Amino acid sequence: MLSWSSADSRSPADVSSIADGHGDAGVRHGAELLAFAEAIARYDDSELAAARQRLVDVAGADAMVDAAAVAANFEMMTREADGTGARFPASVVDDRSSLTGTLGIDGLTSRR
Repeated sequence: MLSWSSADSRSPADVSSIADGHGDAGVRHGAELLAFAEAIARYDDSELAAARQRLVDVAGADAMVDAAAVAANFEMMTREADGTGARFPASVVDDRSSLTGTLGIDGLTSRR
């Protein structure tokens, strides 16, 4: 979604930054957002608290709450899709094949 929304807003994001965990993806406060997302995924409370505070320091509490809501929504959508057996249509899979390779998610079960 980041690649599509950033292209639509004419501010293309560098999704390879997301895959390798470095940089800011060309997004305002991107390095802090990336660190926050990584900390959420790692389930490390102290790392999450530090990343949360860094994001608040640079972007504000409202931006941190928005980022947390986006992360929670993606987690929920993935669980719903996997639980119902939903799959992407072949045309969508073909369209996003280069993106899944860039992000290194081809081997993940939920990549379907």
